[in-house]
Amino acid sequence: MTVRVSVSRRAKAEIEEIEAFLEEHSVAAAGRFSEAMERTYQLLSQHPELGSAGARPRTRRLVVGNYIVSYRRRGDDVEIFAVRNARRRDARF
Repeated sequence: MTVRVSVSRRAKAEIEEIEAFLEEHSVAAAGRFSEAMERTYQLLSQHPELGSAGARPRTRRLVVGNYIVSYRRRGDDVEIFAVRNARRRDARF
């Protein structure tokens, strides 16, 4: 069973910010991040309970390289609501 994966506006902005930062320093790193996020969308569509329980109720977290992808189930779908660098102090929220 596959489910639809959506990305909130906030998470989309965070992803774009990460990609822009990486592109400034390494185009290859930006490409690897984009590919990792595409793989994450595919994995979550096939395995929506992947990852560990999040800090907030009914949320989950998945570590993708140096980033933490936070998501929740929305009915039969999955919504990614945050993508943070794991080194950030607020990454677990």
